[in-house]
Amino acid sequence: MLKSRNVNASWGNNIKTYPIVYKPKSYSDIIKFITTKKNFIVQGNQKSYGDVCLNYKQVVSMSELKSIISFDKKNGIIEVESGLLLKDLLRIIIPNGWFVPTTPGTKYVSLGGMVANNIHGKNIKKNHIKHYIKKIKLMQLNKKIITCSKKNQKKIFDLTTGGFGLTGIILTITIKLKKISSHFMDQKIVEFTNYNEFYKTYEKNTKYEYAVSWIDKFNKDYIKGLHYFGNHSNINDKKTFFFKEQKIGFLKLHILKMFFNNHSLFRLMNFFFRYYKKFFYKKNCTIDDFFYPQDYMLDWNKIYGSRGFFQMQFIVPKKNFQKLLGEISCFLEKNSFFSCFVVIKKYNEKGKFLNFSGKGYSISFDFAIHDNFKILKYFLNKMIKKYNLAVNLSKDLVTDKSNISFLKNYKLFKKNISLINKDNKINSIFSKRLGI
Repeated sequence: MLKSRNVNASWGNNIKTYPIVYKPKSYSDIIKFITTKKNFIVQGNQKSYGDVCLNYKQVVSMSELKSIISFDKKNGIIEVESGLLLKDLLRIIIPNGWFVPTTPGTKYVSLGGMVANNIHGKNIKKNHIKHYIKKIKLMQLNKKIITCSKKNQKKIFDLTTGGFGLTGIILTITIKLKKISSHFMDQKIVEFTNYNEFYKTYEKNTKYEYAVSWIDKFNKDYIKGLHYFGNHSNINDKKTFFFKEQKIGFLKLHILKMFFNNHSLFRLMNFFFRYYKKFFYKKNCTIDDFFYPQDYMLDWNKIYGSRGFFQMQFIVPKKNFQKLLGEISCFLEKNSFFSCFVVIKKYNEKGKFLNFSGKGYSISFDFAIHDNFKILKYFLNKMIKKYNLAVNLSKDLVTDKSNISFLKNYKLFKKNISLINKDNKINSIFSKRLGI
């Protein structure tokens, strides 16, 4: 087993820790570790925005356990080790005519991390990865390996999918894939300039399987941006066209920092981007273009500076949507804050325990961390309480324990986790912050 002491950070670069990092190469290595160690968290590829995968003492990285156990190419069922990255899975399944039915906004996540956070994406109808998991092989703290699914060990399965890595060590995941014809997507981009257009465009484009909205400007009276709708294309072409892996580079980084830290320049950039996309978009694009546009630059998180950034994502019902955005806009303008990325998705998911679930619109904001971080944190928690917002805890950095500890699902999760994860042997900065 590899062992080192490294700087450990979230993707938001908002917290830095210096734990001992263990990289098991076999299941026997994991058994040896949990026999003698406590106070640790399991990591995939450190792409979580907040503190869910961080621990000050010890980290178990699954990066060496990344094999494909089996692949039924006829029926689209694949079993993989949890350390495998989504990008490496896609390079194998897409040429064989398969895709992961719901996927996050980056390919650089581990499959184990996708399960532990029950990730969602642009899928309109069934948007939790949990829907497509056939079974999970899990090593518990008693060193026993169990297989859980929707039919077998169901409670463990429900706790593990969206359990933030607190139920044990995810060894393998078996996934039912989606049949596709090629690496191409049929895409439709529609501009909206007010709330009525925003709602109606969603209602008119129900034939699309995927959708996401990038917001340019908003306040209590109007909202401007672009809807992106997509379906897998019927073009029969098994070639793949992934982005060339590249980093920002010194000059580009400083130019982007200038734009992303100046509200006026950023609004100007957004204006030109919106009109470019509106008039020159391609009706056919690749899976990379549609699902993973941010992967074009591997280290885009650097544009926020040394203090990093955090992402806030919550679900708001349609009846409160315009009112809440109006309040947020007013606060941001008054305090000279702005969000570089505002992304909205239509959302309708049921979930157990602390899964990100509810009906309405999920809204994501990215905020650079600066001297007035506490003021922004206080305001966001005020909105969570006022509107009873469901927060995506897998990305969270700011939610107060008092805003969720009274919830029935929180109490159930904490009670059941304590039976499996005795003495909080597995824990993270996140789990301690929220008292789980």
